[in-house]
Amino acid sequence: MILTSKFIDREAELNFLRERYNSGEAELIILYGRRRIGKTYLLRKFLEETGGVYLLAEENETNLEDFSLRLADYFKDPFLRENPIRSWGAFFTYLAGKSGERLVVVIDEVQYLARSDRGFLSTLQKYWDLHLSNTRIMLVLCGSLVSFMEGMLSAKSPIYGRRTGAWKVDEIGFFDALEFHPIDIETAVKVYSVFGGVPQYWADYDPSKGFWDNMRALLLSKGAKYYDEPKYLLKEELRDVSRYFSILRAIALGYTRFGQIANKAKIETKSLGKYLNVLEEMGYVREEKPVVGRGRGVYRISDALFNFWFRFAFPRRDEIEMGFDVVEGIKDEFSEYLGLAFEGIAKQFLVELNRAGELPFRFTKIGRWWRKGEEIDLVALNEREKKALFVEVKWKDLSEREARGILKDLERKAELVGLDGWEKYYGLVAKKVERKERLRGEGWLVWDLGNFGQLGK
Repeated sequence: MILTSKFIDREAELNFLRERYNSGEAELIILYGRRRIGKTYLLRKFLEETGGVYLLAEENETNLEDFSLRLADYFKDPFLRENPIRSWGAFFTYLAGKSGERLVVVIDEVQYLARSDRGFLSTLQKYWDLHLSNTRIMLVLCGSLVSFMEGMLSAKSPIYGRRTGAWKVDEIGFFDALEFHPIDIETAVKVYSVFGGVPQYWADYDPSKGFWDNMRALLLSKGAKYYDEPKYLLKEELRDVSRYFSILRAIALGYTRFGQIANKAKIETKSLGKYLNVLEEMGYVREEKPVVGRGRGVYRISDALFNFWFRFAFPRRDEIEMGFDVVEGIKDEFSEYLGLAFEGIAKQFLVELNRAGELPFRFTKIGRWWRKGEEIDLVALNEREKKALFVEVKWKDLSEREARGILKDLERKAELVGLDGWEKYYGLVAKKVERKERLRGEGWLVWDLGNFGQLGK
């Protein structure tokens, strides 16, 4: 099996699979994550090490026949080639008979099997209990419909209690994404603000072109590969997407409080919670609360592509359909959009410094803080040691004077947080900070993109 793409930041997932493989016992593994996150590539990389059979389910009625041919090839079984398996019970019985020695079987996009045959999981449960659990099989069920796969993990699932391991494959971090292309850090921030840490999106980015040329080619033109990506992702999991569209559009425009979302999306407040819960379970929305104290939560779009698309592409779909270049109309607003996206990247930066022990203390909690019109971009805490780091994040080139003013005001706001008697530190993360070493010499913690580049190496 030849793999040509880069394998980036999946060692934890690979080690998990290796450990389950090395147990030598029957293993029923659930592995899932959103589309284009790199699940299939991960599994094929694993199969390169261990050997085994990879079975890809499709939205048709011929999966058993297709699987039979694949198994016939793998086991060099001419009888099976001429006599395809006709039932899932027979399929699992066949696998049990081949699993006296260690055997890895991966079924990818397993949700299609359960959709076409409602009894598939019940059959698996029956044959797992009767036969497979006493073999040396490692059966990996992989899927990209997050809501369905998490349903498989619930107590209502026929295979509840049978799985021996589960792993949700998440996005890669900003500093791992840097390994995809030799682009400068500022451009990488822009790309991450649109594509997040979804490996396939990064793989499709062409570093020989400018950032906006890539946006035109991949997102902002009719027929582009990801022009309608969020719509298709939602439609795959949901029956009626119109209300979800309205909610996501409202949040993308900055209507982040519960009541604001309800008013903007024109949805009754008694119904809104249900829709937000669904979006949270799918990983597209998250509720954020102040890291210290009590305060009303706000809702953010977790998925970078969704955030960009609902903010910039969706409201311009008529222009895009008519072939207009919408980029110039987006550029001015994009700088503001980058500000919030950069906060998330700065948070990852601090987490990396924290992991490396390069901060004055190790924090155990980090998040935003706000109250009564005042806010601090990031507050990192060690509640046991009573130590706190307050950080402002600015997507700007700052003069020494501007940076000093921001830090002084940060000291004032930190007093409002109410951590009396705590040891406090103050920091600033910006695109560029003039004379940052002088500020550091005065006890401030100051970083800019130059420091990001050093961390990314």
